[in-house]
Amino acid sequence: MTIKLIKSLVLLTVYSFLSCAYSQDEKPQWIKLSTNSPTMSAENAMVYDIYNKKIINYGGRSGFPEFKWINETWAFDYKKSLWKNMKPANSPPWRSSHAMAYDTLRHRTLLFGGNNFSNALNDLWLYDYQSNNWTQITTSNTPEQRQMHGMVYIPDRDIIMMFGGRKSNGGASFSDTWELGCTTMTWKKLTPKRTPPVSDHINIVYDEFSKKVILYVNFETWAYDFNTKNWTKLIIPNTPDSGHSNFVYNTILKKSILFGDSKNSNQMHTWLFDYALKSWTDITPRYFPDIDFYEHEFIEHASMIYMNDKNSIIQYGGCCSKQTLELKLN
Repeated sequence: MTIKLIKSLVLLTVYSFLSCAYSQDEKPQWIKLSTNSPTMSAENAMVYDIYNKKIINYGGRSGFPEFKWINETWAFDYKKSLWKNMKPANSPPWRSSHAMAYDTLRHRTLLFGGNNFSNALNDLWLYDYQSNNWTQITTSNTPEQRQMHGMVYIPDRDIIMMFGGRKSNGGASFSDTWELGCTTMTWKKLTPKRTPPVSDHINIVYDEFSKKVILYVNFETWAYDFNTKNWTKLIIPNTPDSGHSNFVYNTILKKSILFGDSKNSNQMHTWLFDYALKSWTDITPRYFPDIDFYEHEFIEHASMIYMNDKNSIIQYGGCCSKQTLELKLN
């Protein structure tokens, strides 16, 4: 039996398994939570503070037609299904299109960059839920000002990796890769031989099982290998066609989940990415909850997190919907 035939049989078995594993009644389900969602905000950022069992949401702007600034820090208690405006005494200056990551070792949220409608930013802030306080951190070798970039914490290396983004005066401007040492608070620009294209609206996760950083941008899937210190473009035939999406890694499934618009169907889709098989699978449920949209049935510029102790995904915000949604993975 040829290697090519063996690979085909393996893939056929996997796809058959996925189809059987998700019967119509057991497929993942999006539901609308009954909660006091914050004022509708787009270009916000969220993390899951697993130590304090809270989702932390900061900043953004209101949706159409006002575009008001939202300089607020909110915490969501999943058990109580309750959002709380934390009103810390000290907060970062207002911004949108920033990125946040959660440092699991020190139980703190890190925020970098964004824009204030006039300029892109490159300041770094830490939020501590216990003290309910934001602190600005001085760093060395700081990257250029940017917005719509992506950041992810790498627990086994105690660093934050950042990719891409754009300046404040138009289109995408960066295809650079950075790491922030969480002990030294020092930025280091990486120099991979091959890099993904200049991109914004970054979707980035860390696949803890494969030890790879996974990037979805411009309808392409890339993986960063810390051993080779290089990016590799993954050739996958059924890659999603989403321009505005969110990406999380599921530690139980050992797979990543992407939620966003589909250019072909003009609807919201949910995809599953398996790095081991180098495959994308559309796991979009048949039904989507009835929620309030402003102009079209898309959710853009939103935030999404995975709660690994609950095996649940929470999505909030975006243009233009103020509901809090949960993806039940069954």
